[in-house]
Amino acid sequence: MTALLGTLLFTVAPSPGAAGAGSAPETGAAVIAVAIPEGQNSAMQEALNRLRGEALSVGFEVRFIHVDTPLTPTAQLETLAPGPRTAAVVVFANSADAAVAEVPVRQLEVWFLDRSSRKTSVAHLRVSAEEMDRADVVLAVRAVDFIRARMFDTLANRLATTAPPPSPAPPAPTSAAQHRGFVAGGLALLGTSSGFSPSFLPYLEVGYQLRSWMSATVSAFGWGTRPTLQAQEGTVRIDQSFIGLGLTFAHWRWWRVLPHAELGGGAYHVVAEGIANSGFQGERMTAWSAGGRASLGVTASLSRRLFFDVTAGTLWLTPEPRLYSLNTLVASTGRPSWIGTGLVGARF
Repeated sequence: MTALLGTLLFTVAPSPGAAGAGSAPETGAAVIAVAIPEGQNSAMQEALNRLRGEALSVGFEVRFIHVDTPLTPTAQLETLAPGPRTAAVVVFANSADAAVAEVPVRQLEVWFLDRSSRKTSVAHLRVSAEEMDRADVVLAVRAVDFIRARMFDTLANRLATTAPPPSPAPPAPTSAAQHRGFVAGGLALLGTSSGFSPSFLPYLEVGYQLRSWMSATVSAFGWGTRPTLQAQEGTVRIDQSFIGLGLTFAHWRWWRVLPHAELGGGAYHVVAEGIANSGFQGERMTAWSAGGRASLGVTASLSRRLFFDVTAGTLWLTPEPRLYSLNTLVASTGRPSWIGTGLVGARF
């Protein structure tokens, strides 16, 4: 039994060794060069014709080259279609005797070489017993399908290699970058150790996010309840207000909760009104004092824009406001004062 070989070379463009009988006209299409061995039988010729028909139907050019000396597929790549444009070799292999013209081609090997990556793909195609009556058609169709698939993979790899990488997507803006400003309002509770009752005061705060961990604030409170103090001469009632600047520091966030610390300072203003007992005269007096503030708090996000904030800390007044009546010290506001706040705010 002798092996019957029929070899086809697939090239992207005509090569110097591809000229021969039966050459197709120049069309600029991809070329399949068919190497025709000596002594092929009618079954081999039918398989080659079927392969040419399938190749033409998908847009390939077909050319024929006569091969006098049997060569291995690897050698055929280098000799029959030399140059970097050769892409594939197709080898027909039949275990039947070449002298018997009716014996069909039963096996087909398809060799595909990607010149850019130097990788070779091989497909071993066989015809089952049920397909022997149309073996030439089955093998021709499968060979062209294999070549088309390898050409698609090669084209995709080259486009991926030559195409510039896509520009990285810009980082998603953080909530701090989207909403750097905020405003909040609520109540402040101000108490002292000097004997005055605690006072509830409306509280307003406006801030701006300077860094992810630091924000600047302007705060004010006043026009709240008026704490009183009983003295021998009568009753003292005070109105308090404060305006200041501060910095809020936050290091880490847990779920929607953000612990923070605040430091700041401002101006404290007090108006005292004396209600004298019998025999005394009531007076009205005002005083200003610088105040430093330190507190700890927690901010809880209610939504993307809304939040709730609570703080507790101290207000240190220097000098401490003192209230006199007829050159007699009646009361002082106390130092330090204790202040707590509860706010609802919105980011913008």
